[in-house]
Amino acid sequence: MKDITYVTIGLCTWLSAVVGIAQSQELDNGRLVELYQNQQYHEAAEYLRSFYPDTIAEPTILSRLGYSYRMAGDYGKATLYYMRLYDQDSSNVSTLLNLAAINIQRGQYPAAINYYQRIVAIDSNRADVYDALSGLMRRRGDLEIAYGYLKRANHIQPTNSDIAYDFARLCMDLERYTEADTVLQLALAADPQHGMLLLGKLQVADKLKQYPEMVALGERLVELADESQQVLALLAKGYFHTDDFIKCEQTYERLLELHGRMGEIDYYYLAMAYKATKQYEEALESMDKVLELAISPNTAFYYGRKADLHDLANQPSASASNYLRSFQFEVIPMHYYSLAVLYDRKLSDTRNALRYYRLYLKQNPPREESRYVDYVTQRIEELVQKNTR
Repeated sequence: MKDITYVTIGLCTWLSAVVGIAQSQELDNGRLVELYQNQQYHEAAEYLRSFYPDTIAEPTILSRLGYSYRMAGDYGKATLYYMRLYDQDSSNVSTLLNLAAINIQRGQYPAAINYYQRIVAIDSNRADVYDALSGLMRRRGDLEIAYGYLKRANHIQPTNSDIAYDFARLCMDLERYTEADTVLQLALAADPQHGMLLLGKLQVADKLKQYPEMVALGERLVELADESQQVLALLAKGYFHTDDFIKCEQTYERLLELHGRMGEIDYYYLAMAYKATKQYEEALESMDKVLELAISPNTAFYYGRKADLHDLANQPSASASNYLRSFQFEVIPMHYYSLAVLYDRKLSDTRNALRYYRLYLKQNPPREESRYVDYVTQRIEELVQKNTR
């Protein structure tokens, strides 16, 4: 929609230039306007090309052709026209911006970075370009460089809410919570009701353990009709740490009503809030949820695979320990078998080998494990005979 607006606003300006060049060729300006308004950018480009030779050097026409093909998604042709503009004037910021944007759309990020860096070398006050450079640096994992660019953008436009929020989030990623708080506070001074800035401030307050502020910010967001899971969870946490256990309970109950689920830590705080208000049965139910969420249904399987790795690394004692740990979460029959084989072949512990071979058989292994059952049955007989000699 933003592009449509820009096209509509600029049509009168550039069409007057087009008329001056092409009026003798009877270019239908009304037709061109209609194509742009209907977002028929490829048709507009082809219509323009029908009136001008491929050797056209007029910047207004080259720019409009490049723009039309870019909006049509034909980045190859768009690049050709913008490069012809670049050859005429390599310091034209508009041309550099378009080339950078096209290269981002094509996934050519190093080239985009190069064009953006050329722009800030020409105009060091382009907050939008520093912001774009920061995004590109974050994409390739250079967070410190991204931080430097975004700090510069924020310095130029400290009340730009989008830049302030992005910069604060990056500061939080780098654990620079106090700086994030300052950035958000300055932006909020210009727009106190900005929901994203309030949310960012709430997240920072949580990191800084500023619990009364968490309550104030969370309540403001709820008043602004933001009852997202994140906001309610942080608000409830704020209530808990300010000893307002009733509101803590009510907020978590509201969260469950709206979203149907909570995280492990949320159930823990709810359990402790119930404990504080002597609702012990409810507290126990919440603690059951904590334990249920804290333990993955695959935990036993993961311990088994860790045991396998210890075995392969010739660490039989560590392998046995992990198989035994897996039984605390779930009984997987093959773990009994693997543990028995480990004691039998690598640890020379006949007593434990017999114990786990027998426990494996007690699990009534499925038919597809019949070859293991046959081996275990035979091996038990051999070990028993060996021990009676």
